[in-house]
Order: sequence, then structure tokens, then C-alpha cells
Amino acid sequence: MQISNCYNCRSEQCTFYAEENGYELVKCRGCGLLYVKQRPDDLEIKQSHKQGRHSGLYQLNVTGVFNQEKVTGYTNILEDMYGGDFGNKTTWLDVGCGHGEFMVALQQYSKGELVVKGTEPNIHKQESARKRYLNVGYFDLDEHVDKYDAISLLNVYSHIPNPPSFLASLKKNLHPGGELILETGDTANLSADDHYRPFFLPDHLSFASESIVTDILRRLEFEIISVHKYCYPNTLNWSLGPRTIVKELVKIVLPGYMSRAQDMYQQYRKRHLYSQTDMYIRASLKT
Repeated sequence: MQISNCYNCRSEQCTFYAEENGYELVKCRGCGLLYVKQRPDDLEIKQSHKQGRHSGLYQLNVTGVFNQEKVTGYTNILEDMYGGDFGNKTTWLDVGCGHGEFMVALQQYSKGELVVKGTEPNIHKQESARKRYLNVGYFDLDEHVDKYDAISLLNVYSHIPNPPSFLASLKKNLHPGGELILETGDTANLSADDHYRPFFLPDHLSFASESIVTDILRRLEFEIISVHKYCYPNTLNWSLGPRTIVKELVKIVLPGYMSRAQDMYQQYRKRHLYSQTDMYIRASLKT
């Protein structure tokens, strides 16, 4: 195990936030970052990412399967970010590409004009992506010298022990003016009671906020182009509205309706708490 401090402001001062799977999540007193205080060492993290299994009081299997619905969702997000115009981009690297859903969306949205490559440490996800004839493998980014017009990291940030150092290392792989597309949660400002669960510790090592991530990118000489936010998780009943809530609350006086009303209230409350917590940041490397 390895003791961690805040990778953003370097403060050693923190307060207890939550505990899960034998790991303690703390909140930095300086900037508010949430991070695992005593995490697995780098070698164990590397092996866990390779196999898609993370150990604690219980074992997490995070490999999953290809999800076609993600392709549709990513296509809509690309439309929001680019409006059909990728400019002069021709090469794209997707870091932590998983089963390849975002790569498929990129190829379809660009009508095949983008050359998309993916790197993924999980050997099972690699095999899944290659079954779809995607250019996916795994290589050490520290030693990788190829340059790209854009690099994406979707649901990768929270798995990295030291995101600022990792993002800095990617600068050498971007052409001047190249873009970084980073997706992660904007949840560090939520209270422990309100934060969605499970945390999936120690697969997730930190939870940040828009201000934390954009400040890190600016310090690394990236210029923020846009920030788009979406609801998470999508399993909540987003159809609930105020009128429905009121109607159900009226029924509280009737036997058997109390638990139903309380459940609907929590669903409605979470709808607003999580309505803009899935964050996509588009940034360009300053020339």
C-alpha cells in the first residue's frame, strides 16, 4: 500500500469522507479533491488494470462488455462539441479505449476520415475491441513518440494515481494546437451523503471537480475550449417532475404510500444533484 497526498494542491491535510471495500476516501482541506488516502502501489494498479480485477474486502471485476448504447451517446456528445466539424484533424488516439465504443462513434461521425488508434491495458477489453476490427493494443505512453491531432481520455482520469503528471506526459504526443478530450465526474463538491455510490474503490482513485481539472489543464498550458455536462447515472427515473412528486406526497396520509413517496422524492432530488456531473472538457495545447 502507498500513502497519497493531494496531487492537485499538494496539501497533506485532509478529512475523512467515506469508506468502501477496505479503502478510505478523504477530502483535501486545501482544494476539495476526493482521493484514496492509502492506495495500492503502482505495480498492483498496473496488474489490476491489465486483468480488470481490483482487490479489497471484496474483488471488483470491471471488464464489462461492449455497449452499443454508448456509441449513440458518444455520437450525440461529439455533435455537441464539434457540430459536425473536426477541422483539419486526421489522427486520433483514444487512451483507455475500453471495448472501443468511442472509437466506433468517432469513425462513424467522421465518416471514416479519422485514423483512430486505441490503447487499453485490460487484455479482455483489447480482445473485445479487436473483434470489431478496431486498431487497439497496449503500449507504454511514456515511450510512445507518435503525435496526434487529438487525444481522448474517457472515464480514465479517476483511475490514474497522478493525473497531472500523466496529462503532462501526453503533451509530447500532440501536434502543436492539438486537442485533449477529457471526460470525468464533477462530483468533488457533493457531500458524502449525496455522492452516488458505489465509489468502486480502489479502481477509482480520486473524484475531482470542474475547477480542479480545468486548473490542472491550464497549469499544463492547455486552453479550455468548452465544457459540456450531462446527467449521471442514467439509471435514475428522469421522468419524475414536480407535479408528480406533489401528487404522490398528497397520498402520504394513505396506508402504504409513505415509502413510495419517499423513494420518488429521493429520485427527484438525485435528478437535480446529478444532472450535470458527467463532464467532458475539450482543451487545446497552446502553441
